[in-house]
Amino acid sequence: MANRPSHPPNEPHTQREPQGIFAILFSPRALAVGGLGSGRSITNTMGFYRTAVLPRLLDFSEGLSGFEAARQRTVEFATGHVLEIGIGVGSTLAFYPREITSLTTVDPNPVLNARVRRRLRHLAFPVDVREGRGEQLPVKDAAFDCVVSAFALGCVEHLEQAAAEIFRVLKPGGRFYFVEMGLSSDPRMARWQWRLRGLQSLLVAGCKLDRPLEAALTGAGLQLKRLDGVWLDAVPRVLGYAYEGCAVRDS
Repeated sequence: MANRPSHPPNEPHTQREPQGIFAILFSPRALAVGGLGSGRSITNTMGFYRTAVLPRLLDFSEGLSGFEAARQRTVEFATGHVLEIGIGVGSTLAFYPREITSLTTVDPNPVLNARVRRRLRHLAFPVDVREGRGEQLPVKDAAFDCVVSAFALGCVEHLEQAAAEIFRVLKPGGRFYFVEMGLSSDPRMARWQWRLRGLQSLLVAGCKLDRPLEAALTGAGLQLKRLDGVWLDAVPRVLGYAYEGCAVRDS
């Protein structure tokens, strides 16, 4: 039975204003540039965004302690043959145990995959970088002991299909470790997250906070063993709530 988050940690007595890049992103000008102030679609900007903007945002997130700690917690117990979905610029690579047998990565963005390949030299295990989508993983059935997703499933177009693919590629008894952005269990904060969902989508490659992750995983046949709600340090609270967990393919 999954451990469900009952309530968020206590609110701090004072809340710091967004600083640095976040202050720019929350400004009225940034909202207008993203089309979020006028209701215009941002679809026609996504090609430029994925090749030029997203890599820089991912680089920036590497320096935020909350994202760094969440990525480390997600991959540190991986064993055997591991598959990571949506590896981005490779922010998790340094946190994998040296003892894993191999790592295969799948990401649809060729610019990000090129960045990952440049970070492989000093790793103690072999890495196979592949281009592909979470809804159609270019790997064989029952090939992996562990599958990992660090802030990736919220960005796939068809979540249920991606969950079914995770089940397909896991060996019986295999584990799925994940951390995903989500709506806070605090109704007041969740309302603010919902109001700013367009900005969230712009910042994180179409990420959606209201994805039915638990239902998708269990619907695909995975057994949810753990699900915890956490605040990410050094991230504005309206953007910093996430769910961490583990699911298992029993058969």
